[in-house]
Amino acid sequence: MLEGDTRPIPRVLCQPDARKSCGACCGMYNHAEPGEGATLARLAARTVAYHAQARIEDADSLRRFRAAWEPVDPAQKLLSGLPNCPFLGFLDDPTALEPGRRARVGCMVHPLQNDGIDGRDCGVYDRKVCDEYLCAAHDLLSRDERWLVLQAVDDSYLYGLVITNVRLVKELFEQAARINGAFPDRGTLARPGVVAAAARFFELMRDWPYAARDGVFGQIVAGQDLETSRRAGPSVTLGVEPERFEAILTCLGTEVDSIEALEAARSRVCEAVESFASALSISPSSGARE
Repeated sequence: MLEGDTRPIPRVLCQPDARKSCGACCGMYNHAEPGEGATLARLAARTVAYHAQARIEDADSLRRFRAAWEPVDPAQKLLSGLPNCPFLGFLDDPTALEPGRRARVGCMVHPLQNDGIDGRDCGVYDRKVCDEYLCAAHDLLSRDERWLVLQAVDDSYLYGLVITNVRLVKELFEQAARINGAFPDRGTLARPGVVAAAARFFELMRDWPYAARDGVFGQIVAGQDLETSRRAGPSVTLGVEPERFEAILTCLGTEVDSIEALEAARSRVCEAVESFASALSISPSSGARE
């Protein structure tokens, strides 16, 4: 931690607070239908079924539940070799999920959920892997970048998409710095207007209308089994000159088939980035640009 930085930023980003969490590593978005509505519906159905069909102290019931609920058909997944853990569900009351966006997701067989009883060895990853693995965001995102995502994103579906999309978060900071001539300090980032502008930018990831089928993976293209490749930028795909927001478009999983659609996508990204940069440059005392 930097000297004087007292912001409560958790080291582990999976369960950062009582409102949201991330289930990306457990296969939350690895489905042929990765949209928000379908994803939340799957989690809700699985959570209700788990509480009706399995008991944490009965390993056989956990294995039966896994056999019934773990996707095995590759056509059901975007990345066929990535396990989708059937014990990923809602940690909050499954009967009170509407509208669902504030419900935390997580491991239903984790010992912290079950008075110390650990059922993770019945899942797709054993307890050792679950305890020790941390995704790349933990090492690659700066404290400022983590803090802004934690403040600006308040629901589990979007949080998991954003916090694991490291390049997207970094591009927001870098593009705003190019516009303003400097990166923001901690005090500036904490302004409500800045957080709100960041939230609007990150919302692009929720239901980006120009996204490819596997656009939830951002700049990663799903291949066979565990094979992945880097997504080509939409400008490159169309054979036109890339502009300044090409990396952001790629991180949003953009796939377009016309110059008109590309221009529309560029315009939306430009508006969101410039709104964030403008919020950073407004004096909190005068309301005028510094």
